[in-house]
Amino acid sequence: MPAKGLLLLPALLLLVGCGGISDAPDRRVVTGTVTLDGAPLEGGVIRFRPLPEGPIAAGKIRDGKYEVTNKGGVPLGKQRVEIKGTPILPADTAGMSLGEIDAATKPAIPVPDKYHKNSELEADIEAGGDPLVLDFDLKN
Repeated sequence: MPAKGLLLLPALLLLVGCGGISDAPDRRVVTGTVTLDGAPLEGGVIRFRPLPEGPIAAGKIRDGKYEVTNKGGVPLGKQRVEIKGTPILPADTAGMSLGEIDAATKPAIPVPDKYHKNSELEADIEAGGDPLVLDFDLKN
């Protein structure tokens, strides 16, 4: 191989390595509702943990609704779903002092461990162009 070819080979390999080939998993936007004993979960977090392992995707729950869009959504495949209640901040905190925000913040609604710490919830995320709608009706 001529000397010029040897100089171009590392540059070509660098371009291929940085190109469109990605080891990131395919993903899909997931949206839906979360209720606890029939009432919308006011505030919380929903996490999708790939089984057996992989990148976690999460979204906030507000007034019983959630949407996971970060990095394109939830990785495709089987997921363990974890749902946890979180403190509920006021919708508009403009002009409020930290003390006023703290006083107006509602405490987290406790979600049973079987949906969070020891979650028994699972979901299968299949490929598709439209958001996948998954609703969760939790029971105490």
